[in-house]
Amino acid sequence: MSEKNVGKGLSRIAAVLSLCLTLTGCGKEDASAVILKAQENLQGISSMSYDMTVDINMESQGETLYVTTTAAADYILQPLQMKLEMTASMNGTDGITSTSYLKEENGVRKLYTGLDTGSQLFWQASQVEDMNSYTQYNASANLELYLSYAQSFEAKEEETVAGAETIRYDGLVPGETLGQVLDSSGITSQLEDLGFSLSDQEALLTEKEGLPISIWIEKETGMAVKYEMDMTSLMQDIVSDIASGDSPFPADLTVSRMFVSMTIRDINNIDAIEIPQDALDAESAGLDTFTSMEDLTEENYQTFFEIASDMGYQYLGRAYCKAPEGMFEDGNFLDAFLPYGGSPAYSPDGLSVTASAHGMEVMQTALRSEDNAQAVVDQAYEELLEKGLEIMDGEIGETQYDPSLDIAYKQIAYLEYADQVQQPRVAILYADNKQPDYYLYAQITYMPEQFDDQYPAMLEELRDAFALTLPQYTLSEFY
Repeated sequence: MSEKNVGKGLSRIAAVLSLCLTLTGCGKEDASAVILKAQENLQGISSMSYDMTVDINMESQGETLYVTTTAAADYILQPLQMKLEMTASMNGTDGITSTSYLKEENGVRKLYTGLDTGSQLFWQASQVEDMNSYTQYNASANLELYLSYAQSFEAKEEETVAGAETIRYDGLVPGETLGQVLDSSGITSQLEDLGFSLSDQEALLTEKEGLPISIWIEKETGMAVKYEMDMTSLMQDIVSDIASGDSPFPADLTVSRMFVSMTIRDINNIDAIEIPQDALDAESAGLDTFTSMEDLTEENYQTFFEIASDMGYQYLGRAYCKAPEGMFEDGNFLDAFLPYGGSPAYSPDGLSVTASAHGMEVMQTALRSEDNAQAVVDQAYEELLEKGLEIMDGEIGETQYDPSLDIAYKQIAYLEYADQVQQPRVAILYADNKQPDYYLYAQITYMPEQFDDQYPAMLEELRDAFALTLPQYTLSEFY
């Protein structure tokens, strides 16, 4: 019921494309007197709130993914204070809401991040050294730059936006500046994280007619209060061009919608942003926030567990376990993508780590074997039997093996006592060759009595992390 998924999962691609869409940069001014006045007005903003929505629809290999990301922010420019709430839904399933507070005081910038899993709110505190990834959240500066980039603005309809009477102006960001727009937006660097760059697409971007943009300007004050960008055609052309070569994008990937909208409100009406005491307590508690592999030591590696937001995940966290001796010349630890909930559990030797949330449990480790992935999976299965695992009759799948990739998996069903009640389980035993004689091994287990509303979204991220088409079960299939 599981098969190797060729290429990266749609969810990760969508997450990458939805990052850093509040573009930053500098450009050539070319606008009407109204646009020029709007630019001047934006420079006088000291605080604001805004709401943002990013809609992405993608199709590939018979699968469709609809992702909607919403953000609401309060922002004070000097000294910097920010509150940002973000939620993403996949195919209509509610996602985890994250709330972040950023505050600058005496030249030190502190970030407090809270993740609401629906049952518990987790806070982490850290110090921000590099502000490049946060400048995108200054909506007034971004709007000013859009006005500088875009050309050929035309006045269109009169509309009411957030209670204000406005005129919509439609313009176009010209093709010759699109490369700069994508660079300054962070989209280029995010795509590079997937293993390729946009350098070969320079000619394609230049030949594009441009990126359509609409900006709403308040009639009375001349203030720009909203913008919308339809990036569908641009991103489809980029993805298609990249997918035609050696890339993680499936060749048939279609971006049918990529639409960005932002509305500014409460301009110059925010005096202060209060940080919750629970967030401040996280700082005093000294919760560890991972910054690089150099931070990991024998004493602290088990204390790091954070949502893997850099991978576009909202339900999977990144933990760390020890690597088997001899696997690396430098470095002794491996990252592990696990369901994000409570604290992960480690084996006594630290070589394996387990975590569960929303009805899914993952145990991950690495091991040395001079055989192949099929032998690794079969050996793991035999060890489970030796522990007295009660396998359900007729529910043992054959070990599936791909010799070209040296990847194997096996699906089993068994019974386990949980809270003194016998519960059904389905587990995927999975092995993947990472380098000669060393394998990643994982056991991905369904725990149906813990299924909740977030279970489908969790499953989608697990599919992406392990590049497996994991089945989605319902309670009726277990009970």
